[in-house]
Amino acid sequence: MSINDDVYSRMLKHRALLTLYEKRLDTEIDKILASHKIRLQRIVALSGTTNINVLTRKLNTEIRLTYKKIYKEGISELNKLAGVSARFYKSVFAKALTNIYKAKGVKDTLKVNDLIIRSNGTYSQQLASISILEQRRIKSIVKTGMIQNKAMINIAQDLGKSGLLASTVQLKTLTRTAITETSNFVSNTTYKLNDDVVQGYQYVATLDSRTSLICGRLDGKVYSLSNKNAPQPPQHFNCRSTTIPVIKSTNQLLNTDNNRLQKRKIAGLSDSRRASINGQVPGKTTYPEWLSSQPNEVKLAVLGNQKRVTLFNSGKVKFSQFSNKDGKLISLKQLEELSN
Repeated sequence: MSINDDVYSRMLKHRALLTLYEKRLDTEIDKILASHKIRLQRIVALSGTTNINVLTRKLNTEIRLTYKKIYKEGISELNKLAGVSARFYKSVFAKALTNIYKAKGVKDTLKVNDLIIRSNGTYSQQLASISILEQRRIKSIVKTGMIQNKAMINIAQDLGKSGLLASTVQLKTLTRTAITETSNFVSNTTYKLNDDVVQGYQYVATLDSRTSLICGRLDGKVYSLSNKNAPQPPQHFNCRSTTIPVIKSTNQLLNTDNNRLQKRKIAGLSDSRRASINGQVPGKTTYPEWLSSQPNEVKLAVLGNQKRVTLFNSGKVKFSQFSNKDGKLISLKQLEELSN
């Protein structure tokens, strides 16, 4: 196996583990919003007032406090992710070029704060936007109920049925995109810190039914680090694409002027070791093909549970059939029907 193929496999495994991390944060968001909904319903049910302005102020206070908590916990998680990513991406180069190169890495104390989501506003700005939209939806539900002369307990029930559905989707989408943005920021910065051994990067999209046309057309393309207009993930919300560094060939390394490269050791490498550092782009492997070759824990991270993994391993259900066009995993019952 060439060094670039090995790097490719390591990076895709990291992307799979990020998927598992996304699911864990989705669960945390569900917990926060479940408690939030109960408090909102309680405020309405126990309000004892028909003054929409007084009630709206109380509801808005609850919404602002909840989103303040979401921001605080979200930034904390993203900063932790930045640290983990910093150590991982540095180790990729250290392991690929063991004993012949001293890799540089981003400090694992990096604070991402509002680096993320460049083109659509910062993380805090987008949370604020979701919060404002929720305030408007909640006020509309309450106002409509009052106009219809509904009892406050019934208005509270209406709020519980639909008041937070949009917020849940938006928050999860923002979180997933922020994870991709954070990981990509660290990886791209690490590539640049090691540009003496990196000739560029390959764009790799997760190829399944959830892949956007934007990322699908970029998949497999290679870009130079010096190309300031080169595309990088996330290209859109919910983007799960990643990039893979392409390490230079042995001859290119020998012609690189850098004191972190041990050229005497490079020159003394075995023939097989020299051949593995070929500077070539990794052999094209689709995401499903790569996933098939991975250990059980990686498949679990991507597919969610052992029953899904078993169905995938059986070959009776294609990888693209595990999710619908909206990117949601379909039920086990539906998958089992497909396998019959």
